Amino acid sequence: MIKNRFCIFIACLYFSWTVFASDLTENVFLRLYKRNGSYIDENIRNANLLISHMDKNNKIVIFLSGWNEEINSEDVQLITNAYLENTEDNILALDYRNVSTEFYLFAVPDLYKVGKSVAAALDNMIENGINSKNIHIIGHSLGAQLAGIIGRNMNYKIGRITGLDPAGPLYYLLNNHLSISDADFVDVIHTDMGIFGIALKIGHVDFFPNYGSRPQPGCLLSSDDFCSHHRSYKFYAESVKNHNAFIAKCDLLNECNGVEYIPMGYVTPTNATGNYYFSTNSKSPFGRGLTGATFNPLRIMPVL
Repeated sequence: MIKNRFCIFIACLYFSWTVFASDLTENVFLRLYKRNGSYIDENIRNANLLISHMDKNNKIVIFLSGWNEEINSEDVQLITNAYLENTEDNILALDYRNVSTEFYLFAVPDLYKVGKSVAAALDNMIENGINSKNIHIIGHSLGAQLAGIIGRNMNYKIGRITGLDPAGPLYYLLNNHLSISDADFVDVIHTDMGIFGIALKIGHVDFFPNYGSRPQPGCLLSSDDFCSHHRSYKFYAESVKNHNAFIAKCDLLNECNGVEYIPMGYVTPTNATGNYYFSTNSKSPFGRGLTGATFNPLRIMPVL
């Protein structure tokens, strides 16, 4: 009885927070990185001001950090530096530290408010000259779920969303998770399924490095260790630098359009479908190229 009352209390607290939380957009910013080492921050309400500083002919990549991370965290630095040093793409990051660093139970409902405000900002940018198909949102952990919220609340469908080990807790029943309807192409990289990452196949194509679960090579098997969860963004950043670092093998060819091998990450074909597997090294450089394109059905972790 006491346990049931506690669960009811937590549920009431959770849903009341979604109603009474203050306006969060005052402290949400988009940061555009320049190749001279500088950057420009604009409040999400004024995101249009960034357009004049972009090359509208190139991709517009927006990175969303994970839970308990913020604009200067390792995930943001690795991804943005990889793009700045190896591509001509416009690279931005969302500064939503007022939500991403909250207690997780509060961060999840607040994410909807942030997502809707970013969706409105991107719609406005599209109406002022940005091509929606050039927009690629990359999200790690809670940021991957935020990417889905943004995509499904926009008036225009964006080109691509990449989910880097999308957050699992509270995303099985209570909340809508990232899905293939949120962008023209959704690719997902699983590295900590069933613990911090979601144990669902949710993309057009899902990648399972080292079979997608902990411990990833070089990481500890510990309930409070984020190493495996963080491997997803480290793998992706490396793929921007080396397009052939991670070659993945399909498990069932009839679900992969008959394509047995594809690269994971930056150059993943946007018509890819199915489930792909590969192995990595235990430390950087993690990629093993075609040598890592292995698949053993006996090692698959059950997912829905």
